Parts: sequence; structure tokens; C-alpha cells
Amino acid sequence: MATANLTRYAAPSIATLGLLIVGDRRYNYCACADKGRHSTGSAEISLANEPGLLFIGTGSSTGCPRPTCALFFNAGSPSVSRGFNRARFSQEYISEMQKFCRVSTMATRGDPRVNKDYRGNPSLMIVHKNNDDGTIESDKEENLKTVVIDVGKTFTENSLRWMPQHGLTTIDAVVLTHEHMDAIAGLDDLRGFQMHPVKDPVTGYPRQRPLSVFLSQGCVDMLKTQFFYLFPKAKSEQDSSAGETILPNGTKVKRHVSKLDFRVVENFTPFVAAGLRMIPLPVMHGEDLVCNGYAFSLDGNQKSSKMNVVYVSIQGSLVNNMSLFETHLWCLLLMLFKLSDISRMPAQTEKFILEKLPPTDILVIDALNLNDFNPTHNNLEQSMKIIRKLKPKRTFVVGMSCDLFLPHDEMNQELAELDIQVELAHDGLVVAMK
Repeated sequence: MATANLTRYAAPSIATLGLLIVGDRRYNYCACADKGRHSTGSAEISLANEPGLLFIGTGSSTGCPRPTCALFFNAGSPSVSRGFNRARFSQEYISEMQKFCRVSTMATRGDPRVNKDYRGNPSLMIVHKNNDDGTIESDKEENLKTVVIDVGKTFTENSLRWMPQHGLTTIDAVVLTHEHMDAIAGLDDLRGFQMHPVKDPVTGYPRQRPLSVFLSQGCVDMLKTQFFYLFPKAKSEQDSSAGETILPNGTKVKRHVSKLDFRVVENFTPFVAAGLRMIPLPVMHGEDLVCNGYAFSLDGNQKSSKMNVVYVSIQGSLVNNMSLFETHLWCLLLMLFKLSDISRMPAQTEKFILEKLPPTDILVIDALNLNDFNPTHNNLEQSMKIIRKLKPKRTFVVGMSCDLFLPHDEMNQELAELDIQVELAHDGLVVAMK
């Protein structure tokens, strides 16, 4: 069972965590998925009329509960002690598993909407009213758009859990960080978000509006192998479209799949996703894979209000050329889901963040476990070093392996004793502009 000894991270002065950042009235930070949940003493925050960020998922690639633990101890019941399993596992083995599976077991209890230990794959929904390409002619108040970063294995489940809480019914664009399954496995599920009651007279399927998916060239090349049916056939196979196979006799076999408009983005070159200007930030996801992080700025209800964000999914080190960030970043939001070695952050990247950017409001950083070394993931001890260097006002930890930490609330109680504001994030967390 995970235990926490956080004294090594503490400085002499201690401050408790608050949900509102002292001295900063631009943002309101609320863990408010449904009424009465995680009470903050303030009114429930909804993204139905406000721009902001919705954490669709905050767990590791496996999510939480861990399947083995859930099968062994669903809602605390030791199912392995019954039936044919009785002879397969010793009581000593079951007892050790029960200790290890504490958080996973808690994650199986009750409604996931009120269970902060239940976590899906990392995914962020950006709710915005930007008109960065000048295409929206009517009142921006009536034109909230949604952009989703990453659609992994648990995306459909989690989006159906959290989007209705805020009256969100559509996805206007998707942005991918890399081609691993915890970021792309939900691509075909996007067809379920595209269906309309009017049938296409040609295909007989529900009419679909193409959904733009922004990604790197390396990512799209890999997707053509992994999700070949989401791409039209070669131009030589006339009039072919996604989901369509042409038989040798010329007959076309059509399958209903997501209708996606893949758009390749270039490093540090701005693009606009559903009205939101974003900048791709190349980062290393291990030594063999370059991922994209993204910088963007949300417009608030007041013309002068902005929330500037950087989302970086990292496993390895940041690419050195960061000069294009200089005019965009006010709030630094780093999704470091897979950071292999915190000491590998290049010195000029760290220097740029500390010297070129305004003070950081929010840092969201990966930690797989408390302090055990992992070759492809950050632990909390490593993350704390980054947090203290970057000095954000508030930090959310994501990407936790569920049974390698204390339960969510217990862990946050310990983190609240530190002199810096650090806490575990959870699915359904909202960061809304006030």
C-alpha cells in the first residue's frame, strides 16, 4: 500500500490549499462536476456559458481502477475467495493483493461522478468563445466552441459522464499530441458525436459534418496504419472515401466510420482549431518519438480578460526552440503525462519559462508514483523539483498510477501541509474564467 512521506518536499513555512488563488480574481478554480460535489463554499461553476477547461481524464494510460484489482476486490468484496478461484490463490496472496489494491478497490465504489479515485486516460476539453480566425459573425456569447486534446481509450465513457454536467453537446475540433492509444483510441468513436437525424441520400447513413483533427505528420503517418479505414483510399482508386472498400469487380462496400478531416500542423506555426488559435510545441516522448504540446489563449467575457495556456505532453525532454512562446503565455499549463526524467528538461527551456514568461498561474504535471524510479514516467519527487523551480501559483498532479498513491482525498490532505499549493487533479475538474 502506498504511503506518503512529504517532509522532504516541505519548506519551513506551511500554507493550506485554497480553491481560489489569493490575490488573483481573474480565475475561479472549482472541482464541480455536479451539484454538491466537492463543495467549495461557492456557487457551482458551469462551462455552459463560460470559457474554461474541463479535465475529461486525469489518470494513467491504464486508468483507475486497475482491472486486476477490480476483478479481485470489486467494491471491497474479495471475489477470489469464492468458487473456482479458491484453490488458485493462497490467503496470504489475497491479503497482499488487498493491501496493494486499496485505491483501485475504492475506485469501484458508487458513482464515478462522485468518486475522485476513478480516472480515465488524460484528455482536456477547451471550452472557448474565441474568434481568432474572424469567421464567427454573430455574438460570441452564443458561440461557445469545444476543442478536445486527445481522445484515448476511455474518452467516450468520460465525455458522456462530464460533458452533460455543463450542457456541452458537441465537439468542434480535436487536437492530438501523439499516436499512442491513450491519445488516439477513441478516434473511431467520434462518429457517435457526429450523427444527425437527417440521412445522406447517397449513403443512407446519418449525415456527418467533417470533424477537423489537428496532428503532426508523424502522427498521421502512424494513424494511416493503425486506423487505415478512417482515410480515403489512394487516389488511383477513384471516388474512394473513408470506410469504403472497392472490390475487384468495382463494387463499393461502404462502412459507417468517423468522418475526419486530418490537418497536419507544423512545429511553432500557429493554426486555428474551431476559432481557437493554437501553436504546436514539439516535445520528446522518449528518445524515439516527438509529440506536440500546444499553446493557446482563451478570451473571457470581458474584452480585457485572457487565460493563456500551454499544454505539453512530455516523455523525455522539450525541444530547444521555444522563442515563439514569448508573446502568448500568461498561464502555464503543462500536461506532463509521461515525463521520463525531470533532470532532462533542457536548461534553456527552464530559463525561458523562468525569465521570459510572466508568473505561472497553473501547472498540471505528471507523477506516476511517489518516489520510485520509472524509465518512462515522472514520480512526485521529480515533479516537485520542477514545481519549485517554476513557482506556479497552483499545481495539479495528473497521470497517477492509482495504487501507487494514497487515495485522492488522503493524498491531498498530505499535500495541503506543504508550503506550495499542490494537489491531485481528478476527472471532471473545471478551471473556468470568471
